[in-house]
Amino acid sequence: MRGIGINLAGKDFPEQERIKLVKETGFDTVFFDYKEEETDCLIETSRNNGLIVDSIHAPFGKINSFWENTAETDSYYSLMIRIIDCCSKNGVGKLVMHTTVGNHPPAVNNDGLIRYKAMCDYAKEKNVHICFENLEPFPHFHSVMEYIRDYHGFCWDCGHNLCYTPHVDMMRLYSDRLMCLHLHDNKGVTQPGNIDYRDDLHMLAFDGVLDWQWTAKKIAESNYKGPLTFEYSNRTVNSCSHLTYKQFLQTAYERAVKFREMVDFAETL
Repeated sequence: MRGIGINLAGKDFPEQERIKLVKETGFDTVFFDYKEEETDCLIETSRNNGLIVDSIHAPFGKINSFWENTAETDSYYSLMIRIIDCCSKNGVGKLVMHTTVGNHPPAVNNDGLIRYKAMCDYAKEKNVHICFENLEPFPHFHSVMEYIRDYHGFCWDCGHNLCYTPHVDMMRLYSDRLMCLHLHDNKGVTQPGNIDYRDDLHMLAFDGVLDWQWTAKKIAESNYKGPLTFEYSNRTVNSCSHLTYKQFLQTAYERAVKFREMVDFAETL
Protein backbone atom coordinates (compact mmCIF):
# COMPACT_ATOMS: atom_id res chain seq x y z
CA MET A 1 0.00 0.00 0.00
CA ARG A 2 1.28 3.46 -0.88
CA GLY A 3 2.37 5.66 1.96
CA ILE A 4 0.74 9.02 2.63
CA GLY A 5 2.83 12.10 3.32
CA ILE A 6 2.46 15.75 4.23
CA ASN A 7 4.62 18.82 4.81
CA LEU A 8 4.86 20.80 8.04
CA ALA A 9 2.38 23.64 7.56
CA GLY A 10 1.22 25.74 10.51
CA LYS A 11 3.76 28.35 11.59
CA ASP A 12 2.03 29.07 14.91
CA PHE A 13 2.56 25.47 16.06
CA PRO A 14 6.10 24.32 17.00
CA GLU A 15 7.64 22.08 14.34
CA GLN A 16 8.70 19.41 16.82
CA GLU A 17 5.10 19.11 17.99
CA ARG A 18 3.81 19.12 14.42
CA ILE A 19 6.03 16.15 13.64
CA LYS A 20 4.62 14.15 16.56
CA LEU A 21 1.03 14.92 15.56
CA VAL A 22 1.71 14.08 11.91
CA LYS A 23 2.80 10.61 12.98
CA GLU A 24 -0.02 10.18 15.50
CA THR A 25 -2.57 11.08 12.83
CA GLY A 26 -1.39 8.24 10.62
CA PHE A 27 0.91 9.80 8.02
CA ASP A 28 3.87 7.72 6.89
CA THR A 29 6.19 10.35 5.40
CA VAL A 30 6.99 14.01 5.81
CA PHE A 31 8.89 16.72 3.99
CA PHE A 32 9.89 20.23 4.99
CA ASP A 33 11.67 23.32 3.77
CA TYR A 34 15.41 23.51 4.26
CA LYS A 35 16.50 25.74 7.14
CA GLU A 36 20.23 26.01 7.67
CA GLU A 37 20.24 25.64 11.44
CA GLU A 38 17.24 23.34 11.89
CA THR A 39 17.07 20.69 9.17
CA ASP A 40 19.37 18.12 10.79
CA CYS A 41 17.30 18.23 13.97
CA LEU A 42 13.98 17.99 12.10
CA ILE A 43 15.19 14.94 10.19
CA GLU A 44 16.30 13.27 13.42
CA THR A 45 13.04 14.11 15.20
CA SER A 46 10.99 12.80 12.27
CA ARG A 47 12.83 9.49 12.24
CA ASN A 48 12.66 9.16 16.01
CA ASN A 49 8.90 9.47 15.65
CA GLY A 50 8.73 6.79 12.98
CA LEU A 51 8.32 9.05 9.95
CA ILE A 52 10.20 8.69 6.67
CA VAL A 53 11.66 11.98 5.42
CA ASP A 54 10.67 11.75 1.76
CA SER A 55 12.39 14.92 0.58
CA ILE A 56 13.75 18.33 1.48
CA HIS A 57 12.44 21.45 -0.28
CA ALA A 58 15.02 24.03 -1.31
CA PRO A 59 14.38 27.76 -0.69
CA PHE A 60 13.27 29.45 -3.89
CA GLY A 61 13.20 33.18 -3.22
CA LYS A 62 16.54 33.73 -5.02
CA ILE A 63 16.25 30.98 -7.63
CA ASN A 64 16.02 33.43 -10.55
CA SER A 65 19.67 34.22 -9.88
CA PHE A 66 20.54 30.85 -11.45
CA TRP A 67 19.72 32.48 -14.79
CA GLU A 68 21.99 35.45 -14.05
CA ASN A 69 25.69 36.04 -13.38
CA THR A 70 25.91 38.03 -10.17
CA ALA A 71 27.25 37.70 -6.65
CA GLU A 72 23.79 36.51 -5.66
CA THR A 73 24.15 33.71 -8.21
CA ASP A 74 27.28 32.42 -6.51
CA SER A 75 25.68 32.73 -3.08
CA TYR A 76 22.60 30.76 -4.10
CA TYR A 77 24.67 28.10 -5.86
CA SER A 78 26.74 27.66 -2.70
CA LEU A 79 23.53 27.31 -0.70
CA MET A 80 22.29 24.57 -3.02
CA ILE A 81 25.57 22.69 -2.59
CA ARG A 82 25.17 22.88 1.20
CA ILE A 83 21.62 21.57 0.94
CA ILE A 84 22.75 18.67 -1.24
CA ASP A 85 25.43 17.88 1.33
CA CYS A 86 22.80 18.00 4.09
CA CYS A 87 20.56 15.56 2.20
CA SER A 88 23.48 13.24 1.47
CA LYS A 89 24.75 13.27 5.05
CA ASN A 90 21.28 12.46 6.39
CA GLY A 91 20.38 9.86 3.76
CA VAL A 92 17.54 11.89 2.25
CA GLY A 93 17.54 10.94 -1.41
CA LYS A 94 15.31 13.63 -2.91
CA LEU A 95 15.69 17.40 -3.03
CA VAL A 96 12.79 19.39 -4.54
CA MET A 97 13.78 22.53 -6.41
CA HIS A 98 12.00 25.25 -8.37
CA THR A 99 13.46 26.59 -11.61
CA THR A 100 11.98 30.12 -11.31
CA VAL A 101 10.04 32.36 -8.97
CA GLY A 102 7.37 34.79 -10.16
CA ASN A 103 6.00 35.50 -13.62
CA HIS A 104 8.93 37.43 -15.05
CA PRO A 105 12.21 35.59 -14.51
CA PRO A 106 15.31 36.27 -16.62
CA ALA A 107 15.26 34.61 -20.03
CA VAL A 108 16.35 31.01 -20.44
CA ASN A 109 20.07 31.00 -21.26
CA ASN A 110 22.99 28.60 -21.64
CA ASP A 111 24.79 29.90 -18.56
CA GLY A 112 21.80 28.98 -16.43
CA LEU A 113 21.45 25.52 -17.96
CA ILE A 114 25.15 24.80 -17.50
CA ARG A 115 24.86 25.90 -13.88
CA TYR A 116 21.93 23.52 -13.29
CA LYS A 117 23.90 20.71 -14.91
CA ALA A 118 26.95 21.29 -12.72
CA MET A 119 24.78 21.27 -9.60
CA CYS A 120 22.98 18.10 -10.73
CA ASP A 121 26.27 16.35 -11.48
CA TYR A 122 27.41 17.13 -7.94
CA ALA A 123 24.09 15.89 -6.52
CA LYS A 124 24.43 12.62 -8.43
CA GLU A 125 27.86 12.07 -6.90
CA LYS A 126 26.21 12.55 -3.51
CA ASN A 127 23.32 10.14 -4.33
CA VAL A 128 20.73 12.91 -4.17
CA HIS A 129 18.01 13.17 -6.82
CA ILE A 130 17.03 16.72 -7.75
CA CYS A 131 13.27 16.77 -8.35
CA PHE A 132 12.32 19.80 -10.43
CA GLU A 133 8.88 21.19 -9.58
CA ASN A 134 6.56 22.79 -12.14
CA LEU A 135 5.79 26.48 -11.49
CA GLU A 136 4.45 29.49 -13.42
CA PRO A 137 6.61 29.93 -16.55
CA PHE A 138 6.76 26.69 -18.51
CA PRO A 139 9.78 27.41 -20.79
CA HIS A 140 12.35 27.50 -17.96
CA PHE A 141 11.10 24.30 -16.36
CA HIS A 142 10.88 22.53 -19.72
CA SER A 143 14.36 23.68 -20.72
CA VAL A 144 15.90 22.34 -17.52
CA MET A 145 14.03 19.04 -17.83
CA GLU A 146 15.23 18.65 -21.41
CA TYR A 147 18.82 19.62 -20.60
CA ILE A 148 19.13 17.30 -17.60
CA ARG A 149 17.90 13.87 -18.65
CA ASP A 150 19.90 11.54 -16.40
CA TYR A 151 19.32 10.49 -12.77
CA HIS A 152 17.24 13.48 -11.73
CA GLY A 153 13.53 13.93 -12.29
CA PHE A 154 10.13 15.51 -11.78
CA CYS A 155 8.07 16.66 -8.82
CA TRP A 156 4.50 17.02 -10.06
CA ASP A 157 2.67 19.79 -8.26
CA CYS A 158 -0.90 19.23 -9.42
CA GLY A 159 -2.11 22.50 -7.86
CA HIS A 160 0.50 24.53 -9.74
CA ASN A 161 -0.46 22.69 -12.92
CA LEU A 162 -4.09 23.71 -12.39
CA CYS A 163 -3.63 27.42 -11.62
CA TYR A 164 -0.48 28.25 -13.60
CA THR A 165 -0.28 25.99 -16.67
CA PRO A 166 -3.67 24.29 -17.16
CA HIS A 167 -2.95 24.06 -20.89
CA VAL A 168 0.05 21.76 -20.28
CA ASP A 169 -0.41 18.09 -19.42
CA MET A 170 2.69 17.82 -17.27
CA MET A 171 2.17 14.12 -16.61
CA ARG A 172 1.94 13.30 -20.29
CA LEU A 173 5.30 14.98 -20.77
CA TYR A 174 7.18 13.90 -17.65
CA SER A 175 5.41 11.03 -15.86
CA ASP A 176 8.21 8.66 -16.85
CA ARG A 177 10.52 10.77 -14.68
CA LEU A 178 8.13 11.28 -11.76
CA MET A 179 9.92 11.03 -8.40
CA CYS A 180 7.62 12.83 -5.98
CA LEU A 181 4.27 14.58 -5.67
CA HIS A 182 2.87 17.78 -4.22
CA LEU A 183 -0.91 17.34 -4.00
CA HIS A 184 -3.33 20.12 -3.12
CA ASP A 185 -6.35 21.96 -4.50
CA ASN A 186 -7.29 25.45 -5.67
CA LYS A 187 -9.87 27.29 -7.80
CA GLY A 188 -7.86 27.25 -11.02
CA VAL A 189 -7.08 30.39 -13.01
CA THR A 190 -9.50 32.95 -11.60
CA GLN A 191 -8.35 35.78 -13.90
CA PRO A 192 -7.89 34.36 -17.43
CA GLY A 193 -4.90 35.98 -19.10
CA ASN A 194 -3.43 36.95 -15.73
CA ILE A 195 -1.54 34.11 -14.08
CA ASP A 196 -1.12 35.11 -10.45
CA TYR A 197 0.56 33.42 -7.49
CA ARG A 198 -2.47 34.29 -5.37
CA ASP A 199 -4.38 31.54 -7.17
CA ASP A 200 -1.95 29.03 -5.65
CA LEU A 201 -4.18 28.43 -2.63
CA HIS A 202 -2.94 25.02 -1.41
CA MET A 203 -6.46 24.12 -0.32
CA LEU A 204 -7.36 20.80 1.24
CA ALA A 205 -8.01 18.05 -1.29
CA PHE A 206 -11.57 18.15 -2.69
CA ASP A 207 -12.18 21.74 -1.54
CA GLY A 208 -11.39 23.33 -4.93
CA VAL A 209 -11.95 22.53 -8.59
CA LEU A 210 -9.14 20.03 -9.25
CA ASP A 211 -10.34 16.87 -11.02
CA TRP A 212 -9.11 14.36 -8.47
CA GLN A 213 -10.28 11.36 -10.50
CA TRP A 214 -8.18 12.56 -13.43
CA THR A 215 -5.27 13.17 -11.07
CA ALA A 216 -5.59 9.65 -9.65
CA LYS A 217 -5.68 8.22 -13.16
CA LYS A 218 -2.51 10.07 -14.16
CA ILE A 219 -0.65 8.74 -11.12
CA ALA A 220 -1.98 5.22 -11.64
CA GLU A 221 -0.84 5.23 -15.26
CA SER A 222 2.72 6.21 -14.29
CA ASN A 223 5.44 3.96 -12.90
CA TYR A 224 5.54 6.00 -9.70
CA LYS A 225 5.01 3.88 -6.57
CA GLY A 226 6.12 6.35 -3.93
CA PRO A 227 4.04 8.13 -1.30
CA LEU A 228 1.06 10.34 -2.08
CA THR A 229 2.41 13.56 -0.62
CA PHE A 230 0.15 16.50 0.18
CA GLU A 231 1.50 20.03 0.43
CA TYR A 232 -0.41 22.56 2.47
CA SER A 233 0.54 26.09 3.47
CA ASN A 234 -0.01 28.34 6.43
CA ARG A 235 -2.89 29.84 4.45
CA THR A 236 -4.49 26.40 4.38
CA VAL A 237 -4.22 26.09 8.13
CA ASN A 238 -5.55 29.63 8.62
CA SER A 239 -8.57 28.90 6.40
CA CYS A 240 -9.34 25.95 8.71
CA SER A 241 -9.12 28.08 11.84
CA HIS A 242 -12.36 26.54 13.13
CA LEU A 243 -10.35 23.31 13.57
CA THR A 244 -7.63 22.58 16.07
CA TYR A 245 -4.29 21.71 14.48
CA LYS A 246 -4.88 18.05 15.29
CA GLN A 247 -8.33 18.21 13.68
CA PHE A 248 -6.80 19.84 10.61
CA LEU A 249 -4.33 16.98 10.28
CA GLN A 250 -7.09 14.42 10.79
CA THR A 251 -9.17 16.01 8.04
CA ALA A 252 -6.17 16.15 5.73
CA TYR A 253 -5.40 12.49 6.42
CA GLU A 254 -8.98 11.33 5.85
CA ARG A 255 -9.01 13.04 2.47
CA ALA A 256 -5.60 11.61 1.64
CA VAL A 257 -6.90 8.11 2.36
CA LYS A 258 -9.89 8.79 0.12
CA PHE A 259 -7.56 9.84 -2.68
CA ARG A 260 -5.35 6.79 -2.17
CA GLU A 261 -8.42 4.62 -2.66
CA MET A 262 -9.09 6.48 -5.93
CA VAL A 263 -5.53 5.81 -7.12
CA ASP A 264 -5.77 2.15 -6.10
CA PHE A 265 -9.05 1.81 -8.01
CA ALA A 266 -7.63 3.56 -11.09
CA GLU A 267 -4.78 1.03 -11.11
CA THR A 268 -7.30 -1.81 -11.52
CA LEU A 269 -8.92 -0.34 -14.64
